[in-house]
Amino acid sequence: MSTSYIPLTPQPAGGTGNVNNQQNNANPNGGSTVNPPPPPQAQPTPKPPTQPPVNPQPQTQPGTQQQPSSPFNFNGEFKFTEESTHRLKTKPRPIGNRKFVKVKPDVDVKALCNWMSTEWNMTLPPGLVLSVTGGAWDFPRNAVVKEVFRKGLVDAAVKNGDLTMIITGGTHKGVMKYTARGLSEYEWAHKPTVSDDIVDLIILGVTTWGSLQQELRDKLEEAVTNHQVTELEVQALVNTTNNSTKKVLEPNHSHFIFVDDTTGQRTAANELRVKLERELRTFGETQYLTCDDKVNRCEQISCSSSSHRTCQHTQIGLDDSEAWIADVADGNQWISIDLTYPRRVTGLVMKGNPQADLWVTKFKVMYSDDEEDWKVVDNREFDGTSDRDTTVATSRFSSTVRARFFKIQPTEWHGDRPSMRFDLLVCKDVAVVCVLVEGGMYSIRQACSSVEAGTPLVVVADSGRGANVLAHAFKEDQDENIIKAELNEIIRRDEDVDSTLELIKEAAKKPNLLNIYDGSCEGGIQASILEALQRDDEKSMDVDIKLAFQWGYHEVLKEQMFASSFTYNWKMYNVDELVLEDLLRETILKNQVEFVKLLIDNDVVNLDKCITWSMIKQLYSKATYDVKPLPGHMSRIKASQEESVLDIVQEVMQDLAFDKFSYYQKDNRGHDNDPVEDPYRHLFIFALLCGYDEMALYFWEEDTEPIASALAASIMYKNQSSNISSRYKEQQEHLKEMEEKFAELAYESLNACEATSKTADAFNMVLRNVPSWGDTTCLKLAELSHNLTFIGHAGIQTLVEEIWQHGLHKPGPDASLYIKAKDLVQSPRVAFYHYLMFYLSFLALLSYMMLSDQLANRWPQGVECVLMFWVATFIVEEIREVIAHSPKRYIRVPWNWIDIFNLTLFTVGMILRLTAYSRNEARVILAFSLFGFYFRLLHKLTPFKCTGPKVLMVGQMIFDVLVILIIMIILLLGYGVSTTAIMYPHTSDPVSLLTSIIYRPYFQIYGEIFHDYMYVTADDGGCTTNETAIQLDGAMRCPEHVGWGLFCLALWMILSNALLLNLLIAMFTNTYERVNEKNELLWRFMWYTITKEYYKKPSLAPPFIIIVHVWRLGRFMFKNVWEWNSPTLKLGFNEDEQRHIKALEKQVVYDYIMKKRRDEQEQIRKEKIPDRLDKLENQLRVVKTHVDERFAKVRPSSPITTVQGTDAATAP
Repeated sequence: MSTSYIPLTPQPAGGTGNVNNQQNNANPNGGSTVNPPPPPQAQPTPKPPTQPPVNPQPQTQPGTQQQPSSPFNFNGEFKFTEESTHRLKTKPRPIGNRKFVKVKPDVDVKALCNWMSTEWNMTLPPGLVLSVTGGAWDFPRNAVVKEVFRKGLVDAAVKNGDLTMIITGGTHKGVMKYTARGLSEYEWAHKPTVSDDIVDLIILGVTTWGSLQQELRDKLEEAVTNHQVTELEVQALVNTTNNSTKKVLEPNHSHFIFVDDTTGQRTAANELRVKLERELRTFGETQYLTCDDKVNRCEQISCSSSSHRTCQHTQIGLDDSEAWIADVADGNQWISIDLTYPRRVTGLVMKGNPQADLWVTKFKVMYSDDEEDWKVVDNREFDGTSDRDTTVATSRFSSTVRARFFKIQPTEWHGDRPSMRFDLLVCKDVAVVCVLVEGGMYSIRQACSSVEAGTPLVVVADSGRGANVLAHAFKEDQDENIIKAELNEIIRRDEDVDSTLELIKEAAKKPNLLNIYDGSCEGGIQASILEALQRDDEKSMDVDIKLAFQWGYHEVLKEQMFASSFTYNWKMYNVDELVLEDLLRETILKNQVEFVKLLIDNDVVNLDKCITWSMIKQLYSKATYDVKPLPGHMSRIKASQEESVLDIVQEVMQDLAFDKFSYYQKDNRGHDNDPVEDPYRHLFIFALLCGYDEMALYFWEEDTEPIASALAASIMYKNQSSNISSRYKEQQEHLKEMEEKFAELAYESLNACEATSKTADAFNMVLRNVPSWGDTTCLKLAELSHNLTFIGHAGIQTLVEEIWQHGLHKPGPDASLYIKAKDLVQSPRVAFYHYLMFYLSFLALLSYMMLSDQLANRWPQGVECVLMFWVATFIVEEIREVIAHSPKRYIRVPWNWIDIFNLTLFTVGMILRLTAYSRNEARVILAFSLFGFYFRLLHKLTPFKCTGPKVLMVGQMIFDVLVILIIMIILLLGYGVSTTAIMYPHTSDPVSLLTSIIYRPYFQIYGEIFHDYMYVTADDGGCTTNETAIQLDGAMRCPEHVGWGLFCLALWMILSNALLLNLLIAMFTNTYERVNEKNELLWRFMWYTITKEYYKKPSLAPPFIIIVHVWRLGRFMFKNVWEWNSPTLKLGFNEDEQRHIKALEKQVVYDYIMKKRRDEQEQIRKEKIPDRLDKLENQLRVVKTHVDERFAKVRPSSPITTVQGTDAATAP
């Protein structure tokens, strides 16, 4: 929101009263009880700017004096010398020159704020004002006080999220020193290289001029006189003691205001601080219609009548080219504006009609919170404007009025009908809190005066003196004499005690502004400050919510603002919905799950309305991703621009196994300001991509399709885990844990659906189309995520059994023979055995060709031609599968790689067979392809429970063998090269080298030692050393250094047999145990995949499958019917049926979540019972000990005596 500040100079007569110092005596909401306005001033009415001014006044140079009439002539800058700052225990904040100004005690506070805003470039009003008062001298600090200064106030200031102003007494003693030093230590700890332009904190010191050391005053006066920046020594800061009558300035303050009171007492400075606190609450007016770009004029503006077709569309702002024109010329016409929630309004600005000589000369302003009970502001009329466009009438109320609805009713006008343009002057709500720590009489009076002026007060109990007195006084049923006695201990004069006591009584009449912090509050002093602000009815509640969010105190909001007795009418409770929508965006971006829950669960924000396409773009553009290291697809999102970020998200989601994901395609997106259709789904996807795990779980609970969303989340976490390097093991394990968590949620949700609804409804949930996740089904998502537990669910297996037996059930009596035959052929079970029979026939025919002399013929004969045609139909079917499933999914299946290998080898072999000189090579290649086809037969064993898991074990053990093979090759080459170099150093024949390096070492693993090659000598005639015989005749070379060769062989046998083979056996054992542990689930998953595969296959097996392909090709060419895609396990429903299934799924899963939470709470309660019993037992033991001690004191020590013949025991 842009800001347009209105000049605050006094206004002329005609309803333009000054509000500088009238708030304390006026009705806070205006109305008929307001005192008459002050006498009119003589100054002309200035024209308020309608746009934010840029540098309204040129900034003066340090020390430059103003005009003689200015009350701020005495101003300048100073700094502490670098050498002297080393004497401090804590280095001062790096804030450059300190600025100061000296003012009179009766200075106009509003004018002072304007001067600080322009001359000091101070952004006013700030987001938070903390006025810290208390002991002006150093005092002992207990643990509570140390926590307040070292952490509480520091966190409140630096974690505000907006500009924070801290107001203190400004001197280097007591609370002023402790507060500023705590902030300085924080800044140096967290921002060691901080510069002047990034410090978002103002520490303002307000003190009397007469209380400063004379030397310090002289230097400041010299700086103002010479128009220069003076340098101050810090030595005085170190040497000053509590016994000193004069004080020095605290070096961590950035600005100082000196009150020109020569008495040196704190009264004048304290009074100015109270006025300043009050002024900052309402400082900084803005024109509502002009500066707030979120105003919906169509809905917020209404009128009694209008010459326009619809008055809601009337342009009535000061800069608009049109104006409101009443359709009736009488005194009952009005126009009103809805501010959407109660706001502070200080006045109104008005212009005439720019297109006609029509304007309003007299008018009334009324306000209301419900549009029924209207009150007249100041109970009088205000003066309007005097022409159509050049004059701007600024009418100020005698006091700030807080209301939601404002109505302007013209009483006199120029022309035939009332017409005007107007705007309201609205103030920003500022959180202002006074904090009292220790202190004496002046601190008590200042704190009570702040409460009297409407500023919330937080008293730090047990900090000493004045704070303890107020902490006792503000408790209920406190004796006045006790409070007076406590005041006598810190105040000498009786008259001062009485006057201070009266101030305490007046402050106690406003308990809503009082809060006592005793250190026991779990949230620290920040929670007490927040609670005090919540009791302040003069500001919007959204300020409290924003502070609670910045400080991280959701529990305070939950207890104080979202209690069961709270009325959920946010507009009546001063909450700006637009601000709360921005707050929702910030809470999501900062992964503040608890705050998001509070805002959504308590209906603070309307998610269906506020989550627009523009907000979705902003979330992705400004997100801080929690997944580290950042996967590649997240890096792409982070590096993209806001306008194109959704296109990148669309690509990322498609890369994460959702090929048909279309949520963020341009055709499916609306305009930026249009709400999204399913906000929880969009936020769920955002949380998944950003790594906001807890946030994702919360949005999943609110999702309309929880089963599909849980399975999709499992897929996304699985892919994120695979994209992260194995070096980041902890991050990988976390992602796998989240993958398993969402997989478990999907399984339990399905289990709940099957348990509480009909079996048919559960089947519909997993087989219905889910367009939002890529036009797929829950069953397909479970397959993509390899969710064994979900696929292995008893209900899913029942469904798979029905699909497997499809067509084998007894048909109906009216079914035709064609229908019976079609159902039988399309049955997955029939198709499986049908394909298996033909595949075995193919293997038999191929084996016959390889074992017979068919390849000896010049050209292929009958068997070869049949096999070539058969393999051609295999190739056509593989091409169809690539088209039906997309190449990416096709290559993910390992069996498809084996198919490509087999078909490629067979094709190459047959091509070589056609050449006259390559038939032997063709036979070898075809033999390898035959082995591959036999290996492919293992896939046919997967539907059987006894063999399916074993086939999976074989596949995983092959991977184990490959890992060992890599290690073995490295060691084998090392051993082979070393032994060859030792025993056969002069060998150059490649065949001999390969034999010595690879052949013999490899077979030595299996026990073939090749003893004849190790011990042969020339004397035996088995070898020779003659190089000529070796080279020409191929004689065997005699080995050298046989002893070293045997040593290397011994090492090699240890490494290969004892180490590698046993390691391989251990890996096999681990694989077997891992697979066998999930034997049942793995078999169920493989049975599902086989069922789905043969459900989608054509009715005829190769080679007759070519008939189906030719039929489909003909239908495509002549009827344009595409039938190359396989049938899918998917059920279609109309819109009402889809709505019923989604509602049923949502309700069942919601009930399951609630039951799970109740069970968890019950479990926690049971776990706490033993602790509670132990605690109660300890308390009883203490009570018993106490009672025994009391009885021991009163028990008689003398024996029982007899009195007059009667036994009487002496008793206490």
